[in-house]
Amino acid sequence: MAEHLLRRTPSADRSIQALRGKPARAWERLEPELKAQGCRAAGYRLLASDGSWSPYCCKHLSNSWRVITTFEPGIVWVIAVGEHDGPGFYGQLTDSLGISNTGRRREQKPRCCGQDGWPSIETESG
Repeated sequence: MAEHLLRRTPSADRSIQALRGKPARAWERLEPELKAQGCRAAGYRLLASDGSWSPYCCKHLSNSWRVITTFEPGIVWVIAVGEHDGPGFYGQLTDSLGISNTGRRREQKPRCCGQDGWPSIETESG
């Protein structure tokens, strides 16, 4: 399987460049995993504001740090990297990406990848 291209939004790139310590080391481990595995390394799906599953996935990076990704064929898009320190980080995503500001319990969150190895955006619903 070919390696995925990894693209970062400008804001995600700035956040990654600013990482220090444990979160920076966690990113250094995650980046090659995303390139090699795509959505299999991307954690769990996030809810859309309408209650369906969004095309965005969340990976716990380190402690309260999160990485938000989405995918195109052969491309991993890193949309946002930030500290989940209350409503601020996800509040920004709610406004810009249409992600729900309320989540589900950990056991109710589907993996980012569907059985076919691709985020099954239209086939799963909340």
